[in-house]
Amino acid sequence: MMDDETDIWFEALSGRAANDGRGAAREAQTLRAAMLRRPKPEPAVVPERDGSREAELLERARREGLIPTARARGSFRGPFWWERLAGWPAFGAYTAAACCALVAFILWHAPRQTEVVRGAPGEIVTLQASDPLALKRTLLHELRAAGVKATGYERLGVQGIDADLPTPVPDRVRAMLDRHHIRTPPDAVLRVEIRPAAP
Repeated sequence: MMDDETDIWFEALSGRAANDGRGAAREAQTLRAAMLRRPKPEPAVVPERDGSREAELLERARREGLIPTARARGSFRGPFWWERLAGWPAFGAYTAAACCALVAFILWHAPRQTEVVRGAPGEIVTLQASDPLALKRTLLHELRAAGVKATGYERLGVQGIDADLPTPVPDRVRAMLDRHHIRTPPDAVLRVEIRPAAP
């Protein structure tokens, strides 16, 4: 048994409910009867395909410029082939090519700095000291005081000295090297690395 008015209304509208005389059922049955009396609409007529109409529409679209003609679409031999080379996409391609050429020119003609690397690893004199930094400073000070152009460096925690000795090597420079047990290099290029002494 249905208590809800909405359920009764839907049942009456669908034609399943009996005429019980209630207001909701009576209203739904009246609506149902009115809907059934209406004539059914005719199905929409779909016209058959008309080839001449399609051709006419395509020709009109070409005349209006909505569809490019075959000559403008695929041929560079027409009188306006250069118009393709003057559009925005072509301008972007020209700009990119010019930038690439400029970068290549700059890189090709950039001044190259030559890096001078001297000596072989076998010509490096290796010293050991409890304080490698202090010994490096002492050697640099003594070499410079003797008139030798010397520079200090540090690589991977190892202190080092690179010096150009005058040729022939003066006695005061030879004496300073002997004092630190450094053999005089035959090519007048002195390379010293100072490592920490083992405990």
